[in-house]
Amino acid sequence: MAAIKEVRQRIKAVRGIGQVTKAMKMVATVKMRRVQDKMIQSRVYTDTLYAMAARLVAAAGTEVTHPLLDQPPGLGASAAGAGDRSCGPEVLVVIGSDRGLCGSFNTGLFRYVLAQIRGQESMVNLVTVGRKTREFWGRHAFQVVQSHEKLGFPITWDESEKIGRDLASLHSFMQLSRVRLAYQRFVSAGVSRPVIVPWLPFKQAEASSPAATELRCEPSVEAVLDLILPRALTAQLHRALLEAQASEQGARMVAMDNATTNAEELTGDLTLLANKLRQTGITKELLEITTGAEALGA
Repeated sequence: MAAIKEVRQRIKAVRGIGQVTKAMKMVATVKMRRVQDKMIQSRVYTDTLYAMAARLVAAAGTEVTHPLLDQPPGLGASAAGAGDRSCGPEVLVVIGSDRGLCGSFNTGLFRYVLAQIRGQESMVNLVTVGRKTREFWGRHAFQVVQSHEKLGFPITWDESEKIGRDLASLHSFMQLSRVRLAYQRFVSAGVSRPVIVPWLPFKQAEASSPAATELRCEPSVEAVLDLILPRALTAQLHRALLEAQASEQGARMVAMDNATTNAEELTGDLTLLANKLRQTGITKELLEITTGAEALGA
């Protein structure tokens, strides 16, 4: 009977875990849909703003210099004070999560990033987003120069803008060759893909537009660039953060769904085991009663 009691206690515990994981799945589903709407809007806004910035940069030509632009060697040295940064160090912004229980969301991204930068410890510095990210990369030889945690959900534009300003300051202060973003790109509720995309500098080579010569800016191209370029880069960073948050909630939804299914299957197996133990006990008692009656009759 003690064995049956233990099995029933396990059934009760597993059912409780199943109820918790089911609730977490429902919460993750609601959060994913909430951030997914903002992410889709951010994709449209970012693409449009980036195309506008590309036209402006193409219209400005190589004569215009800007600290956020990719300057050819020698051209930006005197005007922007940046010099040739092509051989300088770089910063990689790794966007993970603060919490776990989200399947392979973090580990898949970390393995992908590690495979891309392995052996470049002296040239690659890291900026981590999320507590799990900081904890993972703190155990490796790469230098973490900044860490951002406990961001809002969904992340606000102001938070993204603050992170963007910090990254731009690093780019200027450390004379970085480039800044890149590593995150999980949202594909669907159960699918995300780790990617590494360039962020700084805004490359002039990619900013070609056939209509660039028809563009007129007031008061000047430089003044408009000062307004558009930081906003375009912030929009790209904001989009990456939203994609990461949507991917995290999608991964958590799938993980909690799998955990709920496993809990239900385990509950069924334990219930079957409890029934077998109960039937075995009943059979044993009947045999004892029958044997005793036969002994008395003899």
